[in-house]
Amino acid sequence: MKRYMEILAFCMLFMAFFLSGCSLSPTNTGVLIGTNLALSGKGMSYSTSTERGIELAKDMVNDRGGLLGRPVQIVSVDNHGKPEDAEAAIQQLTVRHVSAIIGPDLTDCTRAVLPNVEAVKIPLISPACTQPDITVDPKSHEVYRYIFRAAYIDASQGRAMADYALKQLHVKRAAVFYYPDKTYAQGLAEYFRSAFAASGGEVPVYIPVEEVQDLTKYLSLLQRENVDVIYLPGYDDWTIPAITLLRSHGISQPLLGPDGWNGPKMERDVDTSYLTQVYYTDHYAGHDASEAARRFSQAYYEKYGEWPDSYAALGYDAFMMTAEAVERCQSAEAPDVARELEKTIDYDGATGTISLDANHDAIKDVFIMTFKDGQPELAATIPKDRQTQ
Repeated sequence: MKRYMEILAFCMLFMAFFLSGCSLSPTNTGVLIGTNLALSGKGMSYSTSTERGIELAKDMVNDRGGLLGRPVQIVSVDNHGKPEDAEAAIQQLTVRHVSAIIGPDLTDCTRAVLPNVEAVKIPLISPACTQPDITVDPKSHEVYRYIFRAAYIDASQGRAMADYALKQLHVKRAAVFYYPDKTYAQGLAEYFRSAFAASGGEVPVYIPVEEVQDLTKYLSLLQRENVDVIYLPGYDDWTIPAITLLRSHGISQPLLGPDGWNGPKMERDVDTSYLTQVYYTDHYAGHDASEAARRFSQAYYEKYGEWPDSYAALGYDAFMMTAEAVERCQSAEAPDVARELEKTIDYDGATGTISLDANHDAIKDVFIMTFKDGQPELAATIPKDRQTQ
């Protein structure tokens, strides 16, 4: 009898432990948000900042009580900047039963995961991907149900820069050099050229350039064509050397670029004397842009001891848009969160006031940044209604 009672007590203790383990599972103790970012390898300079913005947002939400009365937990997977690893990350996050996924930042990684995300029915919000066809199938033209973004699209920033060049810099003839193997650069080049020409400008020089040193072949062409502005769409690993080469060869015309230029990195890596008459589009205009931007930047500085860049701000906004969707629908179930994200209107974020359109794209102002004494500074704001003209 004594032996029987010992066995019974052991079984009851085991069951209590088992049940307590079930109750402590992530889905019961917290709302899980996944991240699929390049925390190493290609794209690390962008995604490390994005992750910091997400972590800050998570801390702020938890400080005010979490979501649905539960703490928020981040499930982070490093995709190493590789499309195949980004796909594998979706599977890992699906097994963890996350309510939503933030990332990837990079276009090729985001495009690689589209079928997977639609299949598992978990909303994915890309903080920084600006390629238009990540939210809309380019063949069927159907909107992906579970893909969203916190960034404006390339069409918006290409048109915004053309608008600024024509109306504020008063230039008429532009050259466009772009890296040919990047969909990002190709798309931006065409959006800028089309908008510039449609508003009365001319683009007599439009050339793909793979090796930065090859730009020296076209210096005399710039003079012959009387070009008075140069657009350089691309990521920082190509454009920073391009800017340095052009300036070191005496090219003094205004140089224009997109969000991929990475202003804080340019501040560190480009000679200050080369940063005059340099302008680029960006999502975040610094802590003076709005009260929401000030709150974000101050909290970021207190946490990390430095001021945020645009990728940190986009990560923060992507998380907060997701958190607001969870609160509005009062559910952490992924399909519910996706349906609520579609309804995002006038979210007041660090990167501006964001509404999602029918394509799940962020509609918001575009900031034109320049440099003053080698540091990024807001030059102009192009309102959302001027990006479609």
